[in-house]
Amino acid sequence: MAKEAYGHCVWEAGGIPVILTYPNGHGTISDATQSIDALLMIGGPDLPVNYYGGSSYDLNGEQPMHTNRVEFDRQIFQSCLDSNKPILGVCAGLQHINVIFGGTLYEDIPSQLPGYIDHGAYKGNVVVHPVEIDRTSLLGDIIDEADIPVTSTHHQGIRKLGQNLKPTAWSSDGLIEAVEPVNGDSKFVAVQWHPELMQEDKRQISLFRWMVEEAAQP
Repeated sequence: MAKEAYGHCVWEAGGIPVILTYPNGHGTISDATQSIDALLMIGGPDLPVNYYGGSSYDLNGEQPMHTNRVEFDRQIFQSCLDSNKPILGVCAGLQHINVIFGGTLYEDIPSQLPGYIDHGAYKGNVVVHPVEIDRTSLLGDIIDEADIPVTSTHHQGIRKLGQNLKPTAWSSDGLIEAVEPVNGDSKFVAVQWHPELMQEDKRQISLFRWMVEEAAQP
């Protein structure tokens, strides 16, 4: 299961994974934030188009991300950001962070991005392709290489970059593959690819290790 892969990576990095769910009448976002040391925003279904002003498209029988999860992810991200807790976003996590900061998405890369490369598909084919990393960025410090192969399985991505975000990695078709805050005081990194599907690659595990080590800082 995908959630197991994320958990294995957190364990490998020295952390203890827990799964968060929407608070009920007896819990709050603040309670959840106080109970964790870092946040991993995982992949998932497409964000609803009305959430970022997108256009309707063929979902191929899939349902968009449930509004309960959309709202919970947004609130827990903002709460952890305000608490200066480290955050790692993956795939839909990156897309959601971009939207939170006012950005937009390609609803469907193959039909909207000229010269696109194969990025796989949600619940579909998994492909491996190279990305170029900005070595001067936080991501560059974490990965410590300029070009790496990544595992990709998505059909959406960043169209307009959100405010106060900077791109730090790109695929050969120009798609933004990673972002981080312009303000270095905020501690988050988000990637479009799936590092949890490359557990044998120490460069990918280093993303989870960064999150765990940042959480352990006094």
